Amino acid sequence: MKRRKFVNHMGFGVAATVVPQTLISFKPNRDKKIAKPLKFGIVSDVHKDLIPDADERLEKFIATATAQKVDFIIQLGDFCFADPKNLDFLGIWESFQGPKFHVLGNHDMDKNSKSEMLDFWGMPKTYYSYDFNGVHFIVLDANFLYQDGKFVDYERANFYVNDNERTYINDEQIAWFKGDLEATKLPTIVFSHQSLWHYQWGIKNRLTIQKILEANESKIICCMNGHNHLDFHHQQNGIDYIEVNSMSYQWMSEPYTSADRFPKHYYKEYGNLPHIAAYKDPLYAVATIDPKGTMQIEGVKSEWLAPSPYDMGMPKGIYGSEFTAEMSNYKLKF
Repeated sequence: MKRRKFVNHMGFGVAATVVPQTLISFKPNRDKKIAKPLKFGIVSDVHKDLIPDADERLEKFIATATAQKVDFIIQLGDFCFADPKNLDFLGIWESFQGPKFHVLGNHDMDKNSKSEMLDFWGMPKTYYSYDFNGVHFIVLDANFLYQDGKFVDYERANFYVNDNERTYINDEQIAWFKGDLEATKLPTIVFSHQSLWHYQWGIKNRLTIQKILEANESKIICCMNGHNHLDFHHQQNGIDYIEVNSMSYQWMSEPYTSADRFPKHYYKEYGNLPHIAAYKDPLYAVATIDPKGTMQIEGVKSEWLAPSPYDMGMPKGIYGSEFTAEMSNYKLKF
């Protein structure tokens, strides 16, 4: 019998607002074994190598995670290159006194191989799973090309090709994912960098993944991804997909570029900075999973560094989504 899942959208942080709740159907999980409340911090798309204040942004996230005594933190990709100059930035991440998890993003392989990124971050594998306080977590790697019938790892920007050839999950990983998800009896969250549902910017072979998710619907709390720099929720066939906004910015093309959002000297050092429509405050979220079967996500709401893309005439509602300087609040029942 179907029960109901309520998803509340409520901003918090700089200027809180309340958005009417959305009613969503779901199948209840019969095997909840969550021992005690579990809290974790989530951040995505920091892009250390594109924005000058990435260190300060990450420091605020780590300070919040520490103050709220989260059990672990996870970043959903596009974090930083495996470059010695980024060791201080990585040190900020490592300063959190608790477990830390990584997801590979496509731009993390702009200058490096996957193996180099694993070594630099101390990441055990490109895809993996772990249990924490009675919850199962799965991390996927969608950074594969599909060319001439073969899956090819992203490496040193080889993915700047025809869009039809990129953003795949390889067959070996799909088989592992199916087996891993079927084997667990715990409520489960699936992390990926690219969306498992989005029709334009999502994983190309997402239908295969979706069938696996839907066959195990009673176990799934939600799927969470970054990549699109969107604050968005989508519910499909009983599965909740949550887009985690970038910590830092939205990428702008002409005519919405600007050299007035940061101090002038930064534009000489960061060549792509005119394309960066940055958020004034770093965006991130803290999620709390309760043994009673609820998951509360608290996000940060900020504003654009002036001039905002909308100040420059950009239309709202692009591809059914809207660029915003916020990460919404959600409340899920599972």
